[in-house]
Amino acid sequence: MKKKILIVGLGSIGKRHLNNFSRYCKSIDVCDSRSDRLKEVKEKFKVRNTFKDFNEAFKINKYDAVLICTPPSSHLKIANIATKNKCALFIEKPLGISVSGWKKISNQCKKNKIVNYVAYCHRFIPYTNFFKKLIINKKIIGKIFSGHLRWASYLPSWHPYEDYRKFYMSSKKLGGGALLDDSHGIDLIRYLLGDVKSVFGKVCNLSDLKMSSDDSVHGLINLKNKILINMSFELYETSPEISLKLTGSKGSIKWDRVKNLIEVYSKEKNKTKSFQFDLKNLMSMYDLQTKYFIDLLNGKHKNDLNNINYAINTQKIIDAFFKSSNSNKLVNVN
Repeated sequence: MKKKILIVGLGSIGKRHLNNFSRYCKSIDVCDSRSDRLKEVKEKFKVRNTFKDFNEAFKINKYDAVLICTPPSSHLKIANIATKNKCALFIEKPLGISVSGWKKISNQCKKNKIVNYVAYCHRFIPYTNFFKKLIINKKIIGKIFSGHLRWASYLPSWHPYEDYRKFYMSSKKLGGGALLDDSHGIDLIRYLLGDVKSVFGKVCNLSDLKMSSDDSVHGLINLKNKILINMSFELYETSPEISLKLTGSKGSIKWDRVKNLIEVYSKEKNKTKSFQFDLKNLMSMYDLQTKYFIDLLNGKHKNDLNNINYAINTQKIIDAFFKSSNSNKLVNVN
C-alpha cells in the first residue's frame, strides 16, 4: 500500500499496530513523547521518520491516515489536527474521556469524506461473529431475557515490565480506569444485542490498588429491546474472566474470551454443547482489523462497523454510567 501513515503513541497497543500495519504499508512515521520508545521502534521496524511532537510531524509531512494510540485524554486534540489536515482517522478505544467535542469531528469527517474508524476490535474475533449467528438463530436459545457481562483482570499483570502506578490506566486525568478501557464490553453488547436505553451503576475504587482512576464498575444495562444485562468490570481480579452469558426461553449461551470457548445449553435436551477455539482465532482480530481499515483507505467498502458517529453512542453510555454513579440514579442514554 502506498499510503503514508502516522502512528501517534508507541505504548503496547501503538507498537502492536505498528507491527501489523508494517506488513502492508512501507511508509510509516511514528510519534511519541518518549525518546526510548522512538529508539526502540526505529531499531526494530523500518519506520521512515520519528517525532516527539505530532504538530511537528504535520508541519513537515502530509499523511493519508493517522493512528491515534495515545491515552484517551489526548484523542480529541490529535483528531482535531488530523481532520484539519484531512487525514483518515484510526482511533484507539475509547473515543475519549467524554462525548464532548466528538460530534464536531464526526461532522467534519462527513463533510470532507474523511475515513474514520474507532478500534473496538472484539468485533473481529471470528468466534464472536459465530456467537452472533447463534444468538440471532431463535431456534438456539429462543427469546433472550437477560445476560451477565464480566470483564475482569489484574492491572499490575498487564505490563509486568513496568510499574502499573505509572501506566496511564492508573490515571483518571489521562483517561485510565475500568469503565473507559473495558468499554469493549459495552461495544460488544451493542454489536450483538442492540441499542441501550438506560443504565444504572457504580463506578468506584474497591481494591487496594494505587490508582486515581476507577478499578471497578458494577451495574445494569437496559436495552431498548427489553433485554437486561448485569455487568461488572474489575481491574483487581487475579483470576481473569472476560465473558458474556445470555439466557433465553430455550436455554443459554456463553462467550468466553479467556478460554476461547462458546457453550450452548439446551433446556429441552438438558445438555451443553461446547465450541472450542484456539488462541490464533482470538489474536487474528488485530490483523483482521488492520486489513479492514486498509480496505477503508482504499475505498473498497464503507465503514459500517464502527465509525466515530457510532462510537459517540458508546461514549454516551460510558458518560451515563459516570452520571449514574455520581447521582445514584438510573440514567437514560440520549
